[in-house]
Amino acid sequence: MKTRVLVVDDSPLVRAVLGEAFAAVPDIEVVGEAGDGKTAVELAERLRPDVITMDVLMPVMDGLEATARIMRDCPTAIVVVARDGGDVRTLAMEALARGALEVFPKPATGFDATAAAALAATVRRTARVARMQAVVRAPGEGRGSGPIVTGAPARIRVLVVDDSPVVRTVLRAGLSRESDLEIVGEASDGAQAVRMAAELRPDLVTMDLLMPIMGGTDATLRIMRECPCPILVLVGAPGSSSPSEQDALAGGALEVFHKPAEGFDDTSLQRLVGTIRRMVQVARARVLAQPVIRRSVPLRPSEVAVVGVVGSTGAPRVLRDLLAGLPIDFPAPIAVVQHTERGFATALVSWLAAASKLTVKIAREGDSVSPGQVVVAGDDAHMELALDGRVRLQSGDAVDGFRPSGTVLLSSLAGAFGRRALGVVLSGMGNDGADGLGAICAAGGTAVVEDPESAVVAGMPERALARATGAFVERGERLAWLVNELAGGS
Repeated sequence: MKTRVLVVDDSPLVRAVLGEAFAAVPDIEVVGEAGDGKTAVELAERLRPDVITMDVLMPVMDGLEATARIMRDCPTAIVVVARDGGDVRTLAMEALARGALEVFPKPATGFDATAAAALAATVRRTARVARMQAVVRAPGEGRGSGPIVTGAPARIRVLVVDDSPVVRTVLRAGLSRESDLEIVGEASDGAQAVRMAAELRPDLVTMDLLMPIMGGTDATLRIMRECPCPILVLVGAPGSSSPSEQDALAGGALEVFHKPAEGFDDTSLQRLVGTIRRMVQVARARVLAQPVIRRSVPLRPSEVAVVGVVGSTGAPRVLRDLLAGLPIDFPAPIAVVQHTERGFATALVSWLAAASKLTVKIAREGDSVSPGQVVVAGDDAHMELALDGRVRLQSGDAVDGFRPSGTVLLSSLAGAFGRRALGVVLSGMGNDGADGLGAICAAGGTAVVEDPESAVVAGMPERALARATGAFVERGERLAWLVNELAGGS
């Protein structure tokens, strides 16, 4: 099966070069080109490519906004192709936070055969990751209980909940036009929604908040407690956020969609359809997650002397949120291995530092790291942290395909700090960090894994859990809280 690619770049020359390069690869097909972000969004919706190569700086709409729009309306695997230059590379890191999966450095001298082949390999890898995340199992099959189904998924069964007959009619008519959506029921109040959710077991519920008998917030809490399913809360126009909206999210709703003030038209309905598809795709992918045991946080935190964090595809946004959520007086140094393309480590550090109260810097040989400081591994060198808190860099062979390797880092923490080491493994493909986290557990240290159900790519978290069976498991948005609790932070 060919990987269908949409090439987005404001340079006609770059588009032509990439088009020729991809045409020479038998398993890649260029299905369209765009010279600006607005056109990219339109073509992504119409062509539904497997992968988009996205420039950052473009007229009309830049690559950041285009990435955010595409991930909201018609989620697609995106590889950001960034020009040289610090500012542009920082923008490329921001694109990862908006949903892009990979960053590829645009060569300063232009794409030659070698660079084009490297980009083609990145496109293949990104397409493979995206396909893995979209895999679903046949109804009734659990992990390992039967063959994996990768064909067309079952229709998305939607329960519409709103006290307005007009809104229900509009949503029923609009959603029913989509061949992959099916309205299985309608409810006009929260109590009816709870009963119908239990009876019909829909794939997704669209939930109004202000309703008679039982409001949407209480209905969300009941559904998530009794028969959990993805819930999309429909609220008023942007800017009208209310406590009940936030309570619904806290109660388990996954997303909020703002009803257009002038009523649903074709454009807003398509946005709603895109959001529903994305939410259900994520929910179905969670079927693949390993059963995990979530440990409660001890009443007295461990004596943590150092924290090591490992991440790959899909991890930068979680890593940034983790560091941003830690207090300025965090009581331990933090060492990070985040897989990036060559040349982007400095941009990654700048991007992380802008969001964090901690000091974030590139690791240098012999650096002494203190509590509240973060060192990030650079290009092509393994990073270790010695007992005296000094950084050691080495150019040994790649481990599990990576240099720097998360396993090398975490293993060094296990050897030097033993039970006082805390290791964290985030989203990514492959098994980097798994053996290192296992070493920390064997030494009596503390292991934390991003919940595979919430990770963009579940491979690394799942493999880490297989090696560190006593690990704490938490969703990405709560990792800062968990790490701070375990380390005894303020």
